[in-house]
Amino acid sequence: METILYGDNLSELLAGYKATVLDVLAWFPYGIVHFALPFIVAVLIWLFAPPTSLRSFGFAFGYMNLIGVIIQNIFATAPPWYKILHGLEKANYSMKGSPGGLGRIDDLFGFDMYTTTFTNSPLIFGAFPSLHSACATMDALWLSYLFPKISWIFCIYVHH
Repeated sequence: METILYGDNLSELLAGYKATVLDVLAWFPYGIVHFALPFIVAVLIWLFAPPTSLRSFGFAFGYMNLIGVIIQNIFATAPPWYKILHGLEKANYSMKGSPGGLGRIDDLFGFDMYTTTFTNSPLIFGAFPSLHSACATMDALWLSYLFPKISWIFCIYVHH
């Protein structure tokens, strides 16, 4: 699809350009904010929303992830690292995963945050639509509910 839309493998071109500053700039929203924000949103809901809101958030977030994993298993999508490492060969569900560019973050900080987890993950293929996008959207919707006057900030976060 990238070749059709962009005339080349955009993921491979971007992966070939390595700079520590760019790695850290890409890692922070993907590797830290993405995983921490649902917990932060849950605390904010607990503090500022009506009493049943946290339960609603938990169910909505849980069902969204459940549906995402079901879709991921039915309509698996190859992540960028797969095409770089394996080209267009047929998907092999017994293969090991890859941390992709997050492996460089492990090297940079000198400890294993991602390599072992992504390499040994039972779900090595991605989902379309992306659960990263779904989680960001869910967080932004709930934050906009809690703080409507600054909802434009949350829209910017989702747009990232």
